[in-house]
Amino acid sequence: MDRIVAVSDTVNAGIHALALAEANGGSISAREAAERLQVSSSYLAKIMQKLAAKGLLTPTRGLGGGYALTKPAEQISCLEVLTLLEGDLPRRECLFAKAVCRTGTCALRTFCADTEKRLRTALETITVAAVARSF
Repeated sequence: MDRIVAVSDTVNAGIHALALAEANGGSISAREAAERLQVSSSYLAKIMQKLAAKGLLTPTRGLGGGYALTKPAEQISCLEVLTLLEGDLPRRECLFAKAVCRTGTCALRTFCADTEKRLRTALETITVAAVARSF
């Protein structure tokens, strides 16, 4: 297991690109963000275009162009970014891909439900501004 929480690379890059914009005074170019995050600039540009289409970023053209946050980073939760990029959190009722328990009262099913609630609460609470403080 290489991850404790299986957040996609797309969501991870999106959150960190927004955080870099915040740390950079509210805006950043896709190229600069890609360099800092060590990802492909075309890959990150697509993510930032999607975030712009969803209303979290405003694109600016020309020399010094890039993307600017449309609202304060304190008002953007990591859950909002995840939802905008991929839809709602996936539901897991079992650690297996297909539930094997017959009763529906398995201790691991309860663990999955509790973990999902905690993850949702954490992602709602953690803001892009909090992530930006690490830059």
